Amino acid sequence: MSNKLYLKGFSNFGYHKIKDDDAEKYSVDGVRVKVPSARTCSPTDNRTDFSINADDGVWDSGSDWESTTLEIAVAQMELPTLAELTGATVNEDNSIDEGPLDNAPSIALAFAALRADGGYRLYRYYSAKATNIAISHTTKGESTDAQVYTITFKATPRKCDGKIRSTTDVAKGAALTWLDTVTPVGA
Repeated sequence: MSNKLYLKGFSNFGYHKIKDDDAEKYSVDGVRVKVPSARTCSPTDNRTDFSINADDGVWDSGSDWESTTLEIAVAQMELPTLAELTGATVNEDNSIDEGPLDNAPSIALAFAALRADGGYRLYRYYSAKATNIAISHTTKGESTDAQVYTITFKATPRKCDGKIRSTTDVAKGAALTWLDTVTPVGA
């Protein structure tokens, strides 16, 4: 009987700041920023269908993978992390100022999905930008639930080789160190 490998969890969400992403090289800063309280992650690959006609029929068809949209919900968000993801300004008193000219930086996302056998499937998106951060404030009333932040990211190909995502599996009990390192490419 084979192991059950379906996915049943989401955790260990974090990101690296990208240092280089050009036609020759790709690298990140050494330390992964962990974002606590990960709740859900919904990735959607964005593809464009094509068909090439020749000889009075469809000669070739398929789809081109252009990007991935990820919606990630977290139960809490520290202000410095919020500012870092959106490009907002952090003031001396640790408040943040946000505006329409803020430029979200490209970051490398990484997270784990628990498998039914106790191992993990690990994901890395090489170049992503936060395109929207939303939260719905409600009165506490009788609720015991947290008001979650939903962060929408758009992951695009890294410039040196066109890769968008890397995925690996690790066995139950294995360290999740793969999430903490990103192998540089090029010079």
